Amino acid sequence: MKRLLFLLFPFFVTSLYGQSSRYILDADTGNEMDDYYAIVRALVEPDFDVIGLNSAQYDAVKIFQDSVWNGEPVKEFSSVKVSQQLNETILATLDRSELPHPLGSSTIFGYAWGYYKGARIPQSAASDFIIAEARKHSPENRLNVITIGASTNVAAAIAKAPEIADRLCVYLLGTQYNPETKIWNKSEFNIRNDLNAFDFIMNNQELEVYVMSIKVIRQLVLQRKESQQRLRAYHHPTTDLLADVWDHIHAGKDRIMWDLGLVEAIIHPEFAKIETHPAPPENKRKTVKVYTHCNVQAMEDDFWNSLDAYFKNH
Repeated sequence: MKRLLFLLFPFFVTSLYGQSSRYILDADTGNEMDDYYAIVRALVEPDFDVIGLNSAQYDAVKIFQDSVWNGEPVKEFSSVKVSQQLNETILATLDRSELPHPLGSSTIFGYAWGYYKGARIPQSAASDFIIAEARKHSPENRLNVITIGASTNVAAAIAKAPEIADRLCVYLLGTQYNPETKIWNKSEFNIRNDLNAFDFIMNNQELEVYVMSIKVIRQLVLQRKESQQRLRAYHHPTTDLLADVWDHIHAGKDRIMWDLGLVEAIIHPEFAKIETHPAPPENKRKTVKVYTHCNVQAMEDDFWNSLDAYFKNH
C-alpha cells in the first residue's frame, strides 16, 4: 500500500494545479538526438494533446548576438533554423505537417550581459503562438509548455504579455540541481544557452514551474546497437530517422535520453516523484517544484511499448 501511494503521489501533486491536457513542445532539435526521441514519443501518445512544436536556439552562449559588434560584422550560425528544419522533417515522416510548428527566436532573451526591464525582448512566431494559446486558458486551466532546450521562447512570451503568466505551466529540462543537498547549479547546457530567460522564469511568482535536473534523469540510457535494430524493424520513415540520427551525430555506443525522460515523466506521472523545494536563492520565487526521482526502467520500457502500439498500426 505504501508503495502504491508513493507511485501515485506525483499524479496527485500534478493534478492539484489545474493544468489542461494541451501541450506546446519547445525543442532545440538540432542540438542532440534525444530531442528527436522526445518529440516522437509525445506525438505518438494518443492521450497527449500536443498543439504545437516550437523550434528553439542552442548557440546563444556566444557574445555575438548582433550583426555588428564594435563596428565589426558578425557572421551568425542560425541554430534555430536547423531545429526548425528538423522539426518539419519529423512532422512530415509522421504525416503531421498540419501541426503548428512556428519558428523560435535566434537570439537570447535580453543581452549577453543580462536582462533588465526595458531590455530587448526577442520576437518570434513561437512566442506569439504561446501568447495566443495561453490567452485561451485561465489560472484554473493552464496551458502546458515543455521546454527541452533554452527557455527563450516562453520567457519572451511572458515578457511581451505578462498577463499570461498565471495561465501557464512550464516544464523545464535543465540545471544540475541536486535534490539531496538542495543546491542549485545553473552551469548546464540548456540554462547556459539562455541564463537570462531561466532567471526571468525563476523570478516570476505567478508561473507554475516544474524543473527536471539532468542529475535526476541521467540514468535513462539507450544502447546504440539494440536501439537501431529495434527501430529499423518497424520499417517506417520516422523510426528510420530515429535510427539514422545515431550515425548522423556520430554518437557512441550509448546515449543519455534527457529530453525523453521529461516527456515520459509528464505522460506518466507515476514514473517520477515531484517535490516542492526552495528556488535558487538569487531569484524571487520562494519555491519551485522539482523532479527528485525517476523510474528510468519504466520510462525506457514505456518508450518501446509506445512505438510498438503506434507503428505496428501505421
